Amino acid sequence: MGLFRRKKEAIERERMDTTHEIVCLYCFRNFTHDRVVFRALEVMDVEGYRAQYDQLLDEYRARFHMDTAGEIPVALDPDEFSEMNKGYHRGVLSSLKDDYGNITTRRICPFCHNDIPQSAGFAPSTVVSVVGASQSGKSVYLTSLIHTLKTITPRHFPIFCTPINNEMGRKFKYEYEDPLIENGMLLDPTQKEKQQEPFIFTFSFSDETKPEINIAFFDVAGEGMVDTAYMDIYAAHIRNSTAILFLVDPLQFRAVGKKIQLKNGLNYELGFSDEPVDVLSGLVEDYIYKLGGGVAKIPTAVVLTKTDLLESLRYDGEYLSEHTRMFENYTHRTFFNLTEFCNINAETEDFISEVDPNFRNALKRRFADLGFFAVSALGTQPDGQRVASFAPMRVDEPFLWLLHRLGYIEGYESDSTRS
Repeated sequence: MGLFRRKKEAIERERMDTTHEIVCLYCFRNFTHDRVVFRALEVMDVEGYRAQYDQLLDEYRARFHMDTAGEIPVALDPDEFSEMNKGYHRGVLSSLKDDYGNITTRRICPFCHNDIPQSAGFAPSTVVSVVGASQSGKSVYLTSLIHTLKTITPRHFPIFCTPINNEMGRKFKYEYEDPLIENGMLLDPTQKEKQQEPFIFTFSFSDETKPEINIAFFDVAGEGMVDTAYMDIYAAHIRNSTAILFLVDPLQFRAVGKKIQLKNGLNYELGFSDEPVDVLSGLVEDYIYKLGGGVAKIPTAVVLTKTDLLESLRYDGEYLSEHTRMFENYTHRTFFNLTEFCNINAETEDFISEVDPNFRNALKRRFADLGFFAVSALGTQPDGQRVASFAPMRVDEPFLWLLHRLGYIEGYESDSTRS
């Protein structure tokens, strides 16, 4: 008994020193490493191990209009097994031996029964919330961003982006990447009735001393912020976010929305019910205050989208300098250039201050770690639903800043070079 107790105490000391709280990157619920559930290694024709439908997993999939997972190996609760059946690695419960001596290392979330990454519990979980009004271009920006992180960013950073599994990779390619980039068609806005499940990607570094990180991007419909039917998952994803990408559509600003529309020959009806300050208020009232103190301390990138539309204001002398950096691409190479960030941050914040000082002031009051950015997910204005060319501008810059603020990449001051 004494030997077993000392072993358990040693495991507990190691766990406290090295483990991290787990956040499920699908349902965004948080739990400790010893609350995980395991998926049985295989299906067996014996009582308790036959293939069956997983109710929790299928309920999660139905929420996002996905097909059932079908009959799969059973879920095993570690609490129903003795301590001798449990395996630990660096203090984290990582394997379970079933009643027939089979050892499984496949851990699943206790709340939704989706798989959790191998690194869960050993490294911090990273959730990036993509929020904004319904027309701010979240789906298009997210598609452009992930495509850039997979294909362009690795040319300049020793960082590699891959989908967490084949199913997610196929879904992103065939429903987002191919329609927009290969076929040149705009994506439909995310609607309340058709919620998009999180996209989860693994980021690995050529520097082997840095652990892999798994990042969940969650594109929330602007209308969803007041949709009580989905309040649980929205609240959980904000509450457990590590960083926020807050997208702002310049057409939503009353001061310049109509002017931008006229100068760019846009002829659809502008509505201002989802003004940036309104979306911010909903975000803060529903979620941020639940964090305590009403101030979000996680890094938050305020991303002014559709800057290709803003170029029409460039020579008016009212809102933008004709020498602005907004319309020139910039590539951060090997490190995040803090000098360039200071420039684009100041220009974008100044523009927002000019067109909507209340919004800018509200941001400053409610977010402790802010960065301001200006991007064009496409690089050009689409012709109706058609995208004639795809040349993103500064699209990965806000995300690289978040990685820098989270400590994953270095940032230095340097003479900025346009590219």
